[in-house]
Amino acid sequence: MQTINSKISQLPKEQKEWLLSIKNIYQTAFYANGINTKDLISTIELKAKEKGYSEIGLLLDADDLFKFFKNQ
Repeated sequence: MQTINSKISQLPKEQKEWLLSIKNIYQTAFYANGINTKDLISTIELKAKEKGYSEIGLLLDADDLFKFFKNQ
């Protein structure tokens, strides 16, 4: 079984950098009152698809993304 970090390490550099920048935004939003993290994860998945980052969707599911973004 692969860890989340090992899955992320398989991504192209541009996608890893994008996920790290999104992680900073997510963590800021996560600590704000009233944020729905499930909706935020869905939006992030949608934006990854729109950007053509299909590898993110193939390697990481919503639970993986939640764990990655929440991990400090």
